[in-house]
Formats: sequence, structure tokens, C-alpha cells
Amino acid sequence: MKAVIKNKKVISKPSNKVTKKNNNLTFYNLYRIMLLTLLVVAIGFSGGWDLSFSKGNKVEKNVIVSQHHFEKIFKQAKFFTKNKNDKYVIYNKHKDIIGYAISTHDYASDVKGFAGEVPILIGFDNDSTIQNMTLLQNNESDEYMEYIIDEKLLDSWNGLKFDRAQLLDVDGITSATETSEAMIKTVHVTLSEITGIPLHQKQLGWKTILQFSLSFFTILFGLLVCFYKPMKGYRTSLLIMVVIVLGFMYQKMLSISLIHGWIINGISIESNIISFLLIALSVILPLTTKKQFYCHYMCPFGAAQELVGKISPFQKRNLKWLKFGNIPIQTVVSIFLIACIIIGYYPELSYVEPFPSFSIKIVSFWMLGFGALFLGLSLFYSKPWCKICPTGFVIDNCKKKTSRDIKDYKII
Repeated sequence: MKAVIKNKKVISKPSNKVTKKNNNLTFYNLYRIMLLTLLVVAIGFSGGWDLSFSKGNKVEKNVIVSQHHFEKIFKQAKFFTKNKNDKYVIYNKHKDIIGYAISTHDYASDVKGFAGEVPILIGFDNDSTIQNMTLLQNNESDEYMEYIIDEKLLDSWNGLKFDRAQLLDVDGITSATETSEAMIKTVHVTLSEITGIPLHQKQLGWKTILQFSLSFFTILFGLLVCFYKPMKGYRTSLLIMVVIVLGFMYQKMLSISLIHGWIINGISIESNIISFLLIALSVILPLTTKKQFYCHYMCPFGAAQELVGKISPFQKRNLKWLKFGNIPIQTVVSIFLIACIIIGYYPELSYVEPFPSFSIKIVSFWMLGFGALFLGLSLFYSKPWCKICPTGFVIDNCKKKTSRDIKDYKII
């Protein structure tokens, strides 16, 4: 720094070296924003984004309806045809009409679940009494869909005529709330379109109100602990609340699977208010305050690791050696996974992170073991999954970097 003495006061002028450093830091932050934007666009196009703005040019997603779907509804089904009104006519082996069916995709394709549209085939008889329903092709996790089916959600409307079925209030399935609520709305929107009866506005049940209240209070508690110094001592209480409420009770957490689904299919804010609030805060707060609010305060799995570490009698070891050359393993894993998503060859994304292990009643023993492994490692290492986490990599790149951060950060 060059000092200029004027009226016995020292006025500091930035040197060319400092100015160049600040310019490089500004360029680096712009680089990361552009990189994330390009990644979002690339993932979107690889997932089938359609930028046709006029209805006439828009290409509709094709949902396949085949013979085995009809056999799940009508056991004697052997043939089917589709008429100009998008109604399927089902025949037995004697070519007698035994029922009809409609696909919700033709009426409610804009209703989204956790990972996009969840189309349903509705079977009914000649007087519009619903006989049965079955799921069509979707992008939801198989384990969650099997759980919803086992809970008999699709049986809720059996034996009801369209007008009564459309007015029936059906509760979502706990632990699979977003997907099950989307399925319920899909059925109601479809029946409303067919009958011409205005869509029935479902009354919020006490379970929904409780879920929103507890989740919102947990986030508010986290904001206070993060930004209000007198609340810093309540961090352990916050971690316990995050694990219980956002983890085990409601599974409200960010993940690569969730982010990918939102990029491809869009966000249904109505059914994802808490998740949308979490992702908004996880982007806005790091950019404006440089605090990694979600990873350090709101992530249920990160909170569980930290709590295990607090009760561990062992001295924690660092994982700075977890690198590929000079590049952190988290960067390598995340870039590889994103590249696989872009080219279209990638595993079931809900399986690449241990977050579903909070859904104890739903997921497999393998997923439970996945989560238990990293909780066990937390006895010896400080939050080991956070050194690998692809979701953390994406969120961390939303943080505005300082000159101190950039020293250890490698640009690929």
C-alpha cells in the first residue's frame, strides 16, 4: 500500500497488486455463476426441455399406456382401443366391452410431484363408477411408489362415481407427502375436467398445518441461531430439532435428486413450500451474507453427523487427504455425476446420497446401511459425508467467495 500524508492524516491508496487481486476475485465469482447457469441449462436440455412458446409448436411428452396396465385394472382385458375423446375402450377375449379407462396425463400433466408428473390410469364402467387405478410411467423413486401403493392410496376412489370421487377428501401419505398429494390432485383435476364440476378446494388438515408449522419454526429457529449472537448457545437444540422435524418426521431436505427434478420438470411451489424456502435461503444467504445457511444449520444429515461427533469419545481426525491430486474428492465426484446427468447415463439419483435413510419405513436395508456407515464414521471424523456431498458442492458454489476462500479452491 502507498501512503500519502496530507494534513497529518494518512490516506491509504490501493496498490495495483490489490486492485488486480480484487478484479480476479470478481471475475472468479462471475465465472462460477456462469458455470452453474450453463450446468442448469445443459441438464435441462439433456432432460428434455422444450422451449417452444406457442401451444401449436409445443411437443407433448409421451406417456405409454400398454396392455399390462389395463390387465391390472380389468383382469379379463385382452384388447383395447382409444377413441377421439382420449377414452380407452377395453375388451375381453370375446371382444365384448368390459370397461373404459382414461389417463390423467391427458388432463392433468401440469400437476407435479417430487420428481415430476405422476400419471395414473383410471378404470371405470359404463355408468362412470371407478373400478380401479394403476400407475403409469413416472420418475419417482421405486421404493416410495411401492410404499404409496402398499398404503392403498389408489384404492381410495374405488366404487365411487366420478362426481362423488371428485369431491372426496383424501389424505396424503406420511413420509411421501409431496408425491402422494400430487397423485390426489392429479385425480381430482382429471375428474373435474371430465365432469365439468369446479375443482374442489381441499381443506387443510391438522397434519398438514402441523407439518408446515413445525418445519417453518425449525427454519426460523435456524435463522436466529445463525444470525443472532445470543442464540448461538442453542446450536445443539437446533441440530436435534432439524434431525427430528426436517429429517425423520417430514424428510424436508435438499438433494441432487430434488434439484434435478426441479430443473427438468419445474417447481410446484404449492406442494413444496418448505423445500422451496430452503433452496431460496441456501442460495440467497450465501450470496448476501457469505454464510452457508443450509449446510451448516438446516441439513438433517449434516446435523445428525455433528450430533454423533459431539457424543463421540474419540478425537476427530481431519479428511484433508481426501483429494484426487490437488482437487478435493467432493469436486471430482460432483463434476463426474453432473457430467453423467448431462449425457443421460446416471443411476437413480435418490440412491447416490444417504438422505433417504431418514425414511426408515420406506427405504431398503442397503440405504439404511449407507446412512449408518457415515454416521459411524462421524465418531472418528468430522462430518465425513460433507467432504463428498454433491448437493453441498452445488450449494457451496452459490456462496460469494472471498480472497481467503479462493486460496484453497481449485477451478477445473
